[in-house]
Amino acid sequence: MNVNPHELKFQAVAASPGIAIGQAFIILPQVSSYENVLERVIPESQIDSEIERFNRALEQCRQQIINMQQRVQDKFDSREAGIFDAHLLIADDQILNDEVKTLIGKGVNAEAAYKRVITRYVNAIESIPDSYIRERANDIKDIASRVINNLTRESTPVVKPPDTPHIVIAHDLTPSETALMDRKTILGFAVETGSTTSHTAILARSMQMPAIVGLPHEAFTEIKNGSMIIVDGGNGELFVNPAQETLDFYRERIALEHNFAISLAGERSLPAQTTDNYEVKLYGNLETAEDLSAIIESGAGGVGLFRTEYMFINTAVLPSEDKQYQIYSDLARRIHGAPLVIRTLDIGGDKLESRIDATMEANPFLGLRAIRLCLKSRIDIFRAQLRAILRASIHGDIRVMFPMISCVEEVIEIKSFVAKMMSELKSENIAFNQDIKLGIMIEIPSAALIAEKLAPLVDFFSIGTNDLIQYSIAIDRNNDRVAYLYQPTHPAVLELIHRTVCAARNHGIAVSICGEMAGNPIYTPLLVGMGVHELSMGPNSIGIIRRIIRMMNKKDAETAVAKALKCTTAEEALKVSAGILRSIAPDMVGLGMPGF
Repeated sequence: MNVNPHELKFQAVAASPGIAIGQAFIILPQVSSYENVLERVIPESQIDSEIERFNRALEQCRQQIINMQQRVQDKFDSREAGIFDAHLLIADDQILNDEVKTLIGKGVNAEAAYKRVITRYVNAIESIPDSYIRERANDIKDIASRVINNLTRESTPVVKPPDTPHIVIAHDLTPSETALMDRKTILGFAVETGSTTSHTAILARSMQMPAIVGLPHEAFTEIKNGSMIIVDGGNGELFVNPAQETLDFYRERIALEHNFAISLAGERSLPAQTTDNYEVKLYGNLETAEDLSAIIESGAGGVGLFRTEYMFINTAVLPSEDKQYQIYSDLARRIHGAPLVIRTLDIGGDKLESRIDATMEANPFLGLRAIRLCLKSRIDIFRAQLRAILRASIHGDIRVMFPMISCVEEVIEIKSFVAKMMSELKSENIAFNQDIKLGIMIEIPSAALIAEKLAPLVDFFSIGTNDLIQYSIAIDRNNDRVAYLYQPTHPAVLELIHRTVCAARNHGIAVSICGEMAGNPIYTPLLVGMGVHELSMGPNSIGIIRRIIRMMNKKDAETAVAKALKCTTAEEALKVSAGILRSIAPDMVGLGMPGF
């Protein structure tokens, strides 16, 4: 492709697939309302009226969210509107609001009191290593701006966008701003902040709007209002003043991707089976109950990972056993007997603050989190969740999976506790599936290294490649300075995955992959060649992975694995896998997907 001297290319992070070509419309960053608040003293005689003023602002905010939710549901469906349930939970958070009222009672005006409390919550969440949890800080900021705008009776400045089709360029976009985008005129967006797990990115994918996040700051000095740009949401690229050859290339890509999507949709009912009859089960990863519709529509064979953390981090009170039972049962019924793998709580006390554990740790990523928290600190939470899962197990093929396992002793302790919960339910004459399958996450190198010892104790393995890679290579993939070391085909990572798969095969148990590797076609030949039985991924990836597997020969993939395991660098192993893809799917080269 020829590039003229005026064309500029910026590498960002892919957030929502698709191509957008059009003129740039820049939204300049606004100072958040809650960051621009003046503090003043409230006389004791006015404290009650100040608290009432705060209550009115909260109720107004609540109504604004409900109105927003209805607008989104009218435009899309309940899946997208469900994101604003989290906003309602934040607005209704009794603990947070009581803290604000306590400060008001000490003579601090409502705006300043709210800012103090919100800032503490935001700072705590933004310091958490887990990007999925960290992104929830943006939801809190969104709500905070609404509440303080209501208190000050100010409205957020509205920048009128052009009536013609355009691409939004911004420092950041809130979920509210994203949900209200007019799909007829907004072709896509690129923002400096955020990640693939932010609600803004999730909404973009649901809206099928091309989007990238992590746009380099220097791009803002080169992009002007009206500049011709291209956003490649699948590869995380942005072109400014593209050459004619670049424009022609991406216009052809748009046509190819449209036709490709139509063809994939026609294969939803087909099995993911290789040309020599090796079948891989494809499941969807579930963030919230509202996301299940997308998994069903994708033709997935079930839910391979239900992350239950969301129920615990966006609520004023911890979800009760009955509440969890209701959620799990409803999900099981909606997928009509297909597998539903529920992962028990996989966060640390630091992420739930005083509601879970008041102890702050210097390095929570290596501290009391996941199964450690459940077994050693908050057995009450573990008990309620396990009882709820067991009770719901009679409504479908529910399986339970335990995260962050590091040793045999933890598995023995877990199984003992599960047996105790079963005994309790029996004594209470409460029905449950006595043969419920119990599995563990292999995401810590120590677990992979002793997979042969763990396999006899469980019914299945699920390899969490995201954490396995980070713990193996000792890097934070969200740290731009070391992100280049995040290599899924690093020889050590491939060896750990292969060792785990072999152990599962030796003991006759299933093994799945539920990290980002599962949904990326570039790694599919290696995973299938190793003998992985199941892949669990975001629903948007299921169609392409199904297509790749159906074009692949298992024997050829096994040969590729043998070569890859002998490679000395990640790049060499990646080329082996890419070679398989190019040989079986040359017609996909023009789509610009990873590996092609």
